[in-house]
Amino acid sequence: MTHVVACSLAIEILIFEEYFMLLRFLLITFFCLMTSIAAADSVDIGLSDNSFQIGYEHPINLDDYGSSMVNGRFLYDGDDETKLGSLGLDFVGKPGNVSGLDLGVGTKLYVGSTDPDTDFINLAIGLRSSYIFPQLQGLGIAGYFYYAPEVFSFQDSEGLLEGGVRLTYAVLPKATLYIGYQNISLDVENRSSSRTIDDSVRIGFVAHF
Repeated sequence: MTHVVACSLAIEILIFEEYFMLLRFLLITFFCLMTSIAAADSVDIGLSDNSFQIGYEHPINLDDYGSSMVNGRFLYDGDDETKLGSLGLDFVGKPGNVSGLDLGVGTKLYVGSTDPDTDFINLAIGLRSSYIFPQLQGLGIAGYFYYAPEVFSFQDSEGLLEGGVRLTYAVLPKATLYIGYQNISLDVENRSSSRTIDDSVRIGFVAHF
């Protein structure tokens, strides 16, 4: 009986340490992003029945060639008990002077956990794009794709793939509404197939400072 209690206590301590590490990562990310608020900063909040996602993006450089953006995010998906934090760096510009079009490339660090008892750390590279239709008074589309190969995947993970698409509408100069679909799949160690850790349609808004 004493042995069982000791094992249970040890498991609880390990779980607490994992959540503490994730919380520490998110707090460091938050304070790094909030050290200064400048023009073009944005907050992104998206919701569904069983999940929510909160993001923050801050430009660290703006010039005639484009911008360098650092961003952080926290995601919770109740369907899969997924808790995920990410920190990214993207380089965004306007190729070919096409009105309304932005393209970007970048990298993103993922840290999180999901059921059953799966922890993951992944470093991904990816693409992002957005297009505002000039004749449609604020209507636009946006998409993104990030991939982490096995060589940049750690703990219980052997790879990660994230993709998403949004339909956006600028209701105000500093506020954009959207409806979007996002899917994140994880290749788990010693499993033959990937596991979906987030598969959601969310509505939300982006506020610009």
